[in-house]
Amino acid sequence: MDLSTSPYSPKIVDFPGSKLCRICSSIPSSFWSDGSRNICVKLQPLESMRLEAERGCQLCAILLMGPDRDPDFQSGNLKTLELKRNAFYAMPEDMDVDRSPLLTLREDTLRGQEHGYRMKNPRHFGFSLVPSPWSALQPVKMGEHVDNIQLIQVWLENCRDNHTQCSSNMKCFLPTRILDLQAFSDSEDIRLVTSIADDLFFDGTPPKYATLSHCWGPPSKQPLTTTQATLSERMTRIPFEKLPQTFQDAVKICRSLRQRFLWIDSLCIVQDDEGDWAKEAALMASVYSYSYFTLAALDSKDSSGGCKMVADIQSSYSNRFVDIDFNGLEEDENKFPRQRLRVFEVPCFDDGSIEVGHLNSRAWTLQERELSRRVISFASQGLLWECNELRATSQRPWENIERSTTRSIYRVPLGDTKGLYKSKATWDDIVEDYSARLLTKQTDRLIALSGIAQAAQEFYEGATYVGGIWSTLIPEGLLWKTVPQRSKATKLANQTDTESAYIAPSWSWASVTSLVDFSLVRASVKVPVDLNLAFGRTIAQRLTVEEMVGVPKYQDPYGALEYGALVLSGALLFNVDISDLVRGPHADLFVGLIKDGVRVGEVSLDAADMASSLSKGKLYFLGLVFSFHVYGLLLREGVNPEDGYTRVGVGMIRYRRSLAIFPKCKPRTIKLV
Repeated sequence: MDLSTSPYSPKIVDFPGSKLCRICSSIPSSFWSDGSRNICVKLQPLESMRLEAERGCQLCAILLMGPDRDPDFQSGNLKTLELKRNAFYAMPEDMDVDRSPLLTLREDTLRGQEHGYRMKNPRHFGFSLVPSPWSALQPVKMGEHVDNIQLIQVWLENCRDNHTQCSSNMKCFLPTRILDLQAFSDSEDIRLVTSIADDLFFDGTPPKYATLSHCWGPPSKQPLTTTQATLSERMTRIPFEKLPQTFQDAVKICRSLRQRFLWIDSLCIVQDDEGDWAKEAALMASVYSYSYFTLAALDSKDSSGGCKMVADIQSSYSNRFVDIDFNGLEEDENKFPRQRLRVFEVPCFDDGSIEVGHLNSRAWTLQERELSRRVISFASQGLLWECNELRATSQRPWENIERSTTRSIYRVPLGDTKGLYKSKATWDDIVEDYSARLLTKQTDRLIALSGIAQAAQEFYEGATYVGGIWSTLIPEGLLWKTVPQRSKATKLANQTDTESAYIAPSWSWASVTSLVDFSLVRASVKVPVDLNLAFGRTIAQRLTVEEMVGVPKYQDPYGALEYGALVLSGALLFNVDISDLVRGPHADLFVGLIKDGVRVGEVSLDAADMASSLSKGKLYFLGLVFSFHVYGLLLREGVNPEDGYTRVGVGMIRYRRSLAIFPKCKPRTIKLV
């Protein structure tokens, strides 16, 4: 199939002007151009606005979306409405967005009093000038679909031509196998090709390729895959009609964007070949980092859901907008140029709705999204664009938005790994986000994070990475704790697949299945006046990482493990007993600590079923961090000295009790397994 005839090449659009009623077209240009004042213009009665909207007035149509959805809106049919313009609309403090003026529709002023209406769910409208290069897009009208392909094309061209952070450090890389979307000139069928055997490097450089991020779904709805038995068949021909809907949509989108090559994990990796799967999983960081763009089927539960390429933007939540052409006029000796404005409903991102989707609940897709230099997400709310310099929606594709209640974006492009921390994200943030996601096979728990760990290695120069923890982040990196949504959900990771499956050492957060957090690390505690500084240094500074060992299961040192151990010198620990389980939510996860018959602290167990096994071996508390109280780990001693210690939980020793205990402890060298 020849892709050179694609119709999508945006050109400057000479728009003839929007259809406006007589009243709306008479709004002075200064109302839209002067950004420093709060001003009002008179419109017309409510019923007249409704009539003009039915006749095609674009401004009346979008402004009426607020009151017409509010059953409490009471306005006399003869009362003239006003359009009030405030200087700026307010956004949440953690939203980094270009501020735009706010429009409010209200009843006309009566006797000097403002009789605005109140809505149960207020809808405000803003507007902004459509800048270049987005002025090349076709004007958006009410009741019509947005040309998503043209919008993507402008995003890509703008990013390619103007974003230095997105185009730098491109090296010669092509995945081992890739789908050729132009394999047959007379058919929509595609085929799988190998980058070496098929000599796809043109003029010594690899061609651009796209990647797909998608949910596989349950076993009953697994996508089309490549196996050892079907590899030869896939490299001969893959009938287009056999592709699931999401794959078909991705192929169509790539072809519309003149993109010939596409990488899809289920087809480009031999799924039942353990060696091939392990090798390709280790290359995942490069596959996504060097792709030209990634298509993300954000709202599809499985491969049958599709990319929702054509979304009904105008009727979707918080994505209502319209482009209006206002011809410049001379007013009070001022001449205003002709301009295109976009009037839009101010979005509500407080619930993160623009990016909530099935895809973002899966563990594998975290690195697919964060490693990609460009991501186009297809959501029920419309399109979402993300690159290293711009994060925008189809509503206002030129304005940056940031996540509000959801965690901040990490963005880890290879060669620019320090960009991972431009938004003040830390490794703790990544682990918390990742551990909250769903994973079908717990044996993939470290593998699915391997790409991000590889990319972050440059930032942690000289550090050793084992089991999801960096040596330079110890001891704080050991202070993770489980956050169960229900007590039965918290268990050891190696008990969910097979009893013999080794996932991670006990001191690694990957050894449990639940969400984990580092709130103990972030806890800000007022230090008492009588703080013994020497005692504090004893806890915090004498602990040293002597050795951190990880034996990879495959060739990837950042992936699955066969064994892991941590040797610490200067360790201060003491023998403890446990009291009855603490009462309260998830009580089976909490125990009290007893020293010499006195309650000295509390510990949160790492797994719900650990309480019954606490009698197996002596228990010790290892102090890690001193911040008013002493925070550390509950350890269980092995049967033999060479067995080392196994982590059981995390907790604290109360400040006053710790003053009497730790100064008596003799520093030791211990091994955690």
